[in-house]
Amino acid sequence: MSLDVREDVCRYCDMRSFDQVTVYEHRAWKGFLLPAVLPGARRITAGLGEGFQDVLSRIPAGCRLFVFHINLTLSARVPFDREKLVGELRARGVTVRNAGITDISKRAVQRACARAGVATATAPRQGDPGEPLLVKTNCNYHGVRECELTLPQRRMLGYEAPHDMPSSRAEGEYRVMRRDEVPPAIWASPHWVVERYITNAAHRFHRVYLAGEAMVVSRVHDSAVFKKMPVGITRESYYLKTSDAGRPAALPADVAGAAAISARVSDTARVEYGAFDLVSDDNGDLYLIDVNTTPSWGDGGHPDLLAYLGAGLVRNPDGG
Repeated sequence: MSLDVREDVCRYCDMRSFDQVTVYEHRAWKGFLLPAVLPGARRITAGLGEGFQDVLSRIPAGCRLFVFHINLTLSARVPFDREKLVGELRARGVTVRNAGITDISKRAVQRACARAGVATATAPRQGDPGEPLLVKTNCNYHGVRECELTLPQRRMLGYEAPHDMPSSRAEGEYRVMRRDEVPPAIWASPHWVVERYITNAAHRFHRVYLAGEAMVVSRVHDSAVFKKMPVGITRESYYLKTSDAGRPAALPADVAGAAAISARVSDTARVEYGAFDLVSDDNGDLYLIDVNTTPSWGDGGHPDLLAYLGAGLVRNPDGG
């Protein structure tokens, strides 16, 4: 760990509490990364259908940092008049995190990749009939949280064809299929996406954590078909600043590449806190396959990593 990182961790550990931090959350507390990064932060549970004034009335006096932590694919209407809430908070001098990222669907992620000028994982319908492709829900995390919503709630939140969504995680499970096996209905569905199935012989996988100006790139080796970060997996973690992510550094090429792609996409998609999942092929080409603004953590340990992310998140963007 570099001297700069140690200084940030020490500064973070010297804080007595996080009573000036407010987290506005929906279904994203126990077992999630953010409460581990900001222990003691004030929690406000989101009410689906509430307006910005409802939220303002519940924000504690003295709040200096407000974080949106909504565990849904679409969150632009949580609360209604979200932009008015953000404007009022900023007028009060409150730093707001993740105000601008309101769509983390798989299609939105790949559109952000394209706008950022990085490779996309989207698979065309035409191509090698035998190529393995990945079929998954357009919603985040198999659409599990969307399954919990009522039909009126899905309509209220702006989901496309809300009456025809997968009804459970089992129904929303990901599948690897040959291109000639993918049914036409999947290609046409608003609820399914088809992406290239990207893997490598070393089973290498990268997760990039972003918190304000702090970035941690964790590299793991996982032989599972669908790469994740299970609790307890051995990881190599590299600490850097987002401002350094696109510059040459004394980092392994794959780590530097994962950092650079994540920084470009985060800037394009306006993500200030979250996790980015990247996979590479056997040529070493990296593809961003997921952005999650409410990453889980469990009891995953790694106190230095948590402290570094916390220091980046609570630091004022103007340097305070």
